[in-house]
Amino acid sequence: MGGAGAPPPPPPRRRGRRSLRELEEQTEVGQVFLRALMRRQLRLSCAIAASFMGLLGVQPLLAALWPRYGRLQLLGLPLAWLVLGVGSYPVMVALGFLYVRRAEQIDDEFSDLLG
Repeated sequence: MGGAGAPPPPPPRRRGRRSLRELEEQTEVGQVFLRALMRRQLRLSCAIAASFMGLLGVQPLLAALWPRYGRLQLLGLPLAWLVLGVGSYPVMVALGFLYVRRAEQIDDEFSDLLG
């Protein structure tokens, strides 16, 4: 495949090298890159936290609006308490996996931007 008629490889990307240098030297452009990365990470963190708090906050509201749910018992304990006490952990783990996966994607995109 790499015979005599093969085209030469493309030249190295200068943009990435320049962006990395600006980040290392803490120039204004580098600061813009860093602020954009931090904003994306903060937005992701807030979205995950809001999702978890929303899911937890719905449970007491559901019990208040639907009294039958609040009176249901399983193993002698109110179902609403079991859902809050036990059911919240799988949700936390799932949101944790989602957060890590998305945070790594954001970091990979940032690294690709820098080249």
